[in-house]
Amino acid sequence: MKALGKVEEVDVIVVGAGPAGSTAAERAAAAGASVLLIDRKEEVGSPVQCGGFLPEAHELQALMPHADLPATLVEIPERCVLHRTEIQRLYAPSGRSKEFPVDGRVIDRRAFDRHLAYRAISAGAKMFVGTTAAPERGFLRLRGRGSGLLSPRVVVGADGPASALARSLGVSHRMEMGICLELEMAGVEIDAQAAEMYFGTRFAPGGYAWIIPLGEEIANVGVGVRRSYMDEKMTLSALLDRFIMDHPIAGPRLRRGQVMAVMRGTVPAGGMVGPIQGGRILLAGDAAGHVMATSGGGIPLAVVAGSIAGLMAARSLQGEASLNDYPRMIHESFGRELDRSVQMRRLVDLLMKRDHLMDTLFDHIDAEQMKAMQRGSIPGALGRICDALARSG
Repeated sequence: MKALGKVEEVDVIVVGAGPAGSTAAERAAAAGASVLLIDRKEEVGSPVQCGGFLPEAHELQALMPHADLPATLVEIPERCVLHRTEIQRLYAPSGRSKEFPVDGRVIDRRAFDRHLAYRAISAGAKMFVGTTAAPERGFLRLRGRGSGLLSPRVVVGADGPASALARSLGVSHRMEMGICLELEMAGVEIDAQAAEMYFGTRFAPGGYAWIIPLGEEIANVGVGVRRSYMDEKMTLSALLDRFIMDHPIAGPRLRRGQVMAVMRGTVPAGGMVGPIQGGRILLAGDAAGHVMATSGGGIPLAVVAGSIAGLMAARSLQGEASLNDYPRMIHESFGRELDRSVQMRRLVDLLMKRDHLMDTLFDHIDAEQMKAMQRGSIPGALGRICDALARSG
């Protein structure tokens, strides 16, 4: 354990060494700020809590056309890439499917997160793992491998969906959460070129199940739902077991597979909730709800938000910007796309409670429109279906 001074000053403290936090720490340190990056986990990137699917850079630019993509989203070291896919395939409750081209990378989250943390350290940031931070009378109290009181000039809260810093701004208690369970399975019969999503109340109420290939006969198989859609007697384990054993399309391809790892996590499902900045605190990544509501994908938004947070922190210290500008910078980069994804998910929520309505959606939306929906665009056919549903009561 390293004990700090009675009250130690630092320019920027970043809480959380995930994609948002490590990116923020690298950006601020590279701009000349003294930066301390901490993470409550003993090992950066572990345990893994994410399927690891990340679209290629050109897909990300189409998803966030106004964002300046950091180099870490564009050029990912090959040692961090487990597999590449070319197709996204969506299955209706009836078993009918639609597919569209999406160039994707399946990344090793442990390796990727450690790569980002190493970049932050190389840029000059100091780091403590196994350390927590909590606001205390205007300071931050560190406990763990690093302990003591810190007096930071800027704090970046990238400490995940259960963020203590978000709570200090009154944010996290209003977040809607999705809960996820995922298995790494070997010996499965899959389409190695396709990332697949499966909808239906029996297997994934209020969410979807997925198969993300890691190779020819290995995949991440998971389910993500919202508690408000689950029966009181339902459990995630039972839902995932049902998907693997009983789904008419996926079951025959999965049920003979062997489980090599189990991963769990929570994902903000309601989009960005304010405030994401208060005083000297900036929130980024899951702590700020920076997750696309249509897919649950958060890595791209987290890295972009972390980059903006680190830049704004450094520029504010140099007298070149105000932290109050941070929410505007986020909104200009991807706020509109994130807001539209929330609107899209709320429309689809009207259909998710009844499988025949989801089947109707699949019948009336073509593959290109589905791809646009994943990016937050709302096709006219969806609006008409939802209007008809609302009129029918």
